[in-house]
Amino acid sequence: MAITSLARILGSMAMIVFAGAVAAGATGAFFSDTETSTGNTFTAGAIDLQVDNESYVTNNEGVLVASPDNTWSLSDLTGKVFFSFIDLKPGDIGEDTISLHPGANNAWACMAIETTSMPENVVLETESGDPTPADGELQNYLNFAFWHDDGDNVFEQGEQTFWVGGASTTFDGSWRAIADSTHGVALATTTNTYVGKAWCFGTLTPNPDDSGLDIDPVTRGTTGFTCVGSGNQNDAQTDGIVADVSFYAEQTRNNSTFTCSSLNNPI
Repeated sequence: MAITSLARILGSMAMIVFAGAVAAGATGAFFSDTETSTGNTFTAGAIDLQVDNESYVTNNEGVLVASPDNTWSLSDLTGKVFFSFIDLKPGDIGEDTISLHPGANNAWACMAIETTSMPENVVLETESGDPTPADGELQNYLNFAFWHDDGDNVFEQGEQTFWVGGASTTFDGSWRAIADSTHGVALATTTNTYVGKAWCFGTLTPNPDDSGLDIDPVTRGTTGFTCVGSGNQNDAQTDGIVADVSFYAEQTRNNSTFTCSSLNNPI
């Protein structure tokens, strides 16, 4: 009788232990769910500056006409030139309007021009006694003005210049601000930014147009500047100037203090 009771007690303990083991093995059996997001990526944006240009120049009769050789639609600048003029005379004037497009991201923009050579070409009798026979003198008589244009190729009342000066003193490769944190309005992906450019073989004087017309300078009869070529420029005969024109664009996002003067100068 005692043995039977002991066996029952031991059997009950064994069942308790077994039941406990089962309970312990089942502790992870709760409702659950797993969600996985696949293919997460980061892709860098880009600044892809492209430029177009519309050009006008004085012809052989002294009349301002379109210059198709210096006009092109939106593209990179490979193989493009803003200046390719020959047989210049004192009093000649030209005008270009450049349009800048930063691509998919808003950007600050800077511009620089650097003279790379000043060929003397043919030394004429009028240039005898030239103190610098290795270089020409044309750059001493070429004067320029750059302004924020509205796209009609004419300097008008209310428009602002951002660079005025002679080729001999300003074509040094220094970066000039078209738009940075302290000058102008940043290039936007949704609107065009225009830079007007006038040059003169002689004295260039602003004469901003106030007609209110929004038409080209040939039809309007003015570029918004006058050019006077009086004086003695004989030492510039047959001389030339060769220059590189560069543009730089940098993102505006997370870059609110950028200035063109912070770039390495000259180019």
